[in-house]
Amino acid sequence: MKKYSYIYACAFFFNLGTNILNFSLIYRLTDWFSFSTGQLGAYIAFGQFFFILGCTLYHRFGAAFSPEKIFPVSSAMVFLSSVPLGYFRVRGIFYVSYWLIQLGNSFLWPPIFAWVTGGLNNTELNRKISNLNRSLMAANIAGPLVAGNLYRWNSGINFFAMNISYFSAFLCLFLLNRHFRRYGVEEGGALNKAASAVTRQESPTLQPTKKFDHYRYNAWVGAFCSALLFGIVFNIIPIHIRDGMGYTERTAGTILFLRCIAGFVSLTILARFTAWNFSNRWFIFLQAGLILCAFLFLIAGTKLYFFFLIAAVYGLTHAGCYTNSIFYSGATGKNPKKNMALHEIFFCMGNAVGAAGGGIIYQHFRFTGISLTLTLVLAIGMAVHVFLFKNYCRK
Repeated sequence: MKKYSYIYACAFFFNLGTNILNFSLIYRLTDWFSFSTGQLGAYIAFGQFFFILGCTLYHRFGAAFSPEKIFPVSSAMVFLSSVPLGYFRVRGIFYVSYWLIQLGNSFLWPPIFAWVTGGLNNTELNRKISNLNRSLMAANIAGPLVAGNLYRWNSGINFFAMNISYFSAFLCLFLLNRHFRRYGVEEGGALNKAASAVTRQESPTLQPTKKFDHYRYNAWVGAFCSALLFGIVFNIIPIHIRDGMGYTERTAGTILFLRCIAGFVSLTILARFTAWNFSNRWFIFLQAGLILCAFLFLIAGTKLYFFFLIAAVYGLTHAGCYTNSIFYSGATGKNPKKNMALHEIFFCMGNAVGAAGGGIIYQHFRFTGISLTLTLVLAIGMAVHVFLFKNYCRK
């Protein structure tokens, strides 16, 4: 079994557990502790603070962390921290466990992305990112559907399924660690290096320049803007579907399932074509898609089909923004570990602002306020894209 297979399997199980966790938490906190949408958003945002803290530490000291050591330790931390959530009805445990899970997450994803994408030419980089993202998206497809149906039946089963998923991810990384001990971190030795050298001659890795470097900043702007919507789609819409419109958790799970199906389709297309690489118009197109989602919130009201439409459009757009952020973090700049940590930081900052701000705005102004605020922020993001293109990214 090749080393990347362990990573792809880990990504699937880990993201499956995270999807089940996120979906279950928003209902468990509202049902058990009577959280308002504002309190729920603040809870999610504070958890993201611990993720950002961990990414910042990795950003500063990442060079000292070797993958064979950090992968199993961080995944074990997440698994052990998730266990109490299904068995204790204590608010403090829900706080501490969630904080530790986010901290463990922060020590896992940046090194995975940096390790998978390091030293690759554009073609290899696009393929590896697409494979990894499709593993993540496959879990995103299954997670909301499984969580929505299980929660309706027995909410405790959700947390048990989450524990099994996190343990499976830990097991994959434990086996990968054994693989490292047997073959080394870079398997294949001189033969692998020779093959890579031939490939690089055919499709050279881009050398970091000022022009190319600023595509990284465009990608991070897109990631932040997309994450704003992520915090709303995954934390506010499920509450609105059940408590505001009277539908079940299963319906909310189905809407998020459609979002993931659209994302999987988008990732599959991006894996087959490279025309979007270093294309200015691609950034504008994605930002316009986010603005369209914000506008749809304004007219959605209590019409369920609009939320299905928002999920589909956002799924297609978010996959592009997230892939951009990983791709340009790996394709530009000299320090992939630092870049991947910053990629995660920007995404989590957007998620935190979207969850906290979206929850407070929804509580007072419903989706009308969310739509108007999002449109303003996303328009500023569009202006930043245009500014960077005009000053740094001209072809």
